[in-house]
Amino acid sequence: MPPEHSAWITWSDERVRRGPPAMTETIDPAWAEGAEVGRDDAWSLIGHFGVPPSEQGNPSEALVRFLVAEAPHDALRAGAHLRLFERGPRCSATVEIVK
Repeated sequence: MPPEHSAWITWSDERVRRGPPAMTETIDPAWAEGAEVGRDDAWSLIGHFGVPPSEQGNPSEALVRFLVAEAPHDALRAGAHLRLFERGPRCSATVEIVK
């Protein structure tokens, strides 16, 4: 299993308006820095939340990892940013890898 990385997820204004997710695990498409959403490949990113984002607020602390072995795991390095698809509002959150 690929290693998990500490991250901060900053939800879109629309997601905050509707309320951050009330779950402790998400699996959603994410794009690495420099990738163009809808044009470049997305990779399924698993987010584990010790406390649901709905209780944490914005941003939310998470442990993240890619689902599949073929994903660009080197994109999950400290200081990297990814775009994460948000299901409800169909916007994107920003994932900042801490370590």
